[in-house]
Amino acid sequence: MSSPLSVTDTPLASAPRPIMVATEGLGKAYRTGFWLNQQVTSLQDCTLTIYRGETFGLLGPNGAGKTTLLKTLLGIIRPTAGTGQVDRAVKQRVGYLPENPYFYDFLTGWEFLQYTAGLFGLSAAAQQRRIVELLDLVGLSQTTAKKKQLRQY
Repeated sequence: MSSPLSVTDTPLASAPRPIMVATEGLGKAYRTGFWLNQQVTSLQDCTLTIYRGETFGLLGPNGAGKTTLLKTLLGIIRPTAGTGQVDRAVKQRVGYLPENPYFYDFLTGWEFLQYTAGLFGLSAAAQQRRIVELLDLVGLSQTTAKKKQLRQY
């Protein structure tokens, strides 16, 4: 496993029985309340191992921590306890579509695409190339994408 309180995307497939996803004691707690003096635990002591070729279902009632686990494994949020690893090949093929998506209205189109590309670990040069490709695909100029905030589209 990696250092505490982290989720890494290292290649895990070199093990005798290739591990695709592994967590140990993974947890997430949020501070809440007006003074941030209360704590809510949304994921507690999650330990699992998923091997290559296995089919895995993540089921549970509302508030059980399913979304928190996925966000943590994808690197969208950081855990407050434990460790986790996702095989790099798996992480590159996973997409996350939230039930209620939130877009950062204050970002420009270009900044949002950079942010998203960063979640996938693209280098600055690769981000630049891919953003230009996507803007061309939808017919949006680079100038507009760099100036116009998302709330203005």
